[in-house]
Amino acid sequence: MDELYREAGTTLLEEPDSSMELMDTHREDEDHIRKIKEFQDYLQMVKITIKPGCSEEVLKVALNSMSSLLGILAFMSYPKHRSSL
Repeated sequence: MDELYREAGTTLLEEPDSSMELMDTHREDEDHIRKIKEFQDYLQMVKITIKPGCSEEVLKVALNSMSSLLGILAFMSYPKHRSSL
């Protein structure tokens, strides 16, 4: 009986390649969601910082940074350039 159990256990441990791929995909999804949340937190900090009454210098840096970020993201999103990255 122990031999049958060992054989079944070995087979079960050797076969689940697809479940490992599923676990990897799940882990990647969780990581992606965590990074999106991190981005949203940064964006919220910018919203808190940039309010009426903030200094002109702070506003200028925020505008320039956001403009640069949007330019980079637009470039990366353009299909022709995506393959060269």
